[in-house]
Amino acid sequence: MELDKTDLRLLHELQQDGRRTVVELAETVGLTHTPCARRIRQLEQAGIIQGYAAIVDPARLGLSVQAFVQVRLERHTDENVEQFHRALESLSEVVGCFATTGAHDFMLQVVAADLESFGTLVLKKLLKVPGVRDVQSSLVLDTLKRSARIPLSHLLPQSKLAPPGDAPLFRSSKKGSVPS
Repeated sequence: MELDKTDLRLLHELQQDGRRTVVELAETVGLTHTPCARRIRQLEQAGIIQGYAAIVDPARLGLSVQAFVQVRLERHTDENVEQFHRALESLSEVVGCFATTGAHDFMLQVVAADLESFGTLVLKKLLKVPGVRDVQSSLVLDTLKRSARIPLSHLLPQSKLAPPGDAPLFRSSKKGSVPS
């Protein structure tokens, strides 16, 4: 799907506040509500918008320990990877899993109530998954930046006068900012 400036403005606004109504979004991007709703539906159908969710603070829900866990498999076969993937589905503490390059095969983002719970996750669950060779953990001391927003600036045409990456992207609007 090729995106135009209006699509990018819609994506920007929805990333700022996914609860805005179609009428509010249409007004912000300069459309009537029917074409606006159609564009949003097209973005959803193309898989660009994958869903809508509340962003919650794990610590305020009693999950004060966050960590990144690197996992290495014994053998990187399709069967081992599939078995590992299935095991992760049952571990609600794992909130993110990424296949990576380097010494480890996967990077897990995990949350736990306390160090004891985290230890149980690693020692009694992750290390017991068939095919897991070893794990290495890094505890998060402080979260300096946490965002679910995806940058859109690389999709806008660059100004001939501005150096790459410096194109003017967004101007202020009453509910945030939108691409100009």
